[in-house]
Amino acid sequence: MDRVKLLEAFRDFFHYGRKEQLKDSYTTITAVCTTDTNRENINWDAEEFVFNRLFVGPMSPLAPAVASVYLEPEGLIQGSVTAEIRNFYMSIGLALEDVGREPEDCIAYELDACRHLLLMGKELPEADETYNAFIREHMAAWVPEFSRRAIENCGESVAVKEVLVLLSQWLASETYTIGQNKEMA
Repeated sequence: MDRVKLLEAFRDFFHYGRKEQLKDSYTTITAVCTTDTNRENINWDAEEFVFNRLFVGPMSPLAPAVASVYLEPEGLIQGSVTAEIRNFYMSIGLALEDVGREPEDCIAYELDACRHLLLMGKELPEADETYNAFIREHMAAWVPEFSRRAIENCGESVAVKEVLVLLSQWLASETYTIGQNKEMA
């Protein structure tokens, strides 16, 4: 499995949220994960609607894709969790485009940080440790609840639901692999 390509596709799926990008990202995700999904009969207008209802609005999103909602005591966005993530990005040399447009702890940015760390790990072995810590200590602390809440509210969605399941499987696999590597060390 091409981990970087998968992270890019997950990132793009959650970042853009328009049916064309949803479809392109979904196709990549399901190809990298080698699922047997029939990609031809998906109603992308309906998927875009579900995506917006879950993650964007115009009403309050049913499953905000922002870590602080799940990690802050009051579920506040742009609080201490967001500040910690912003500092983390700076510490790994990651500069964000569109700062302020979305909270820095939104899932698309966090998946991009994971991608960035994987790429850095090819040159700097300590980036692998940082990646492992970010997955284990941060992503694993909120993404399962985010995915569960979103899946519960997906309704008849095919693509959005499958991406959430695959994201959960990816995180579980990464967390398991990190745990196995720690035991072997």
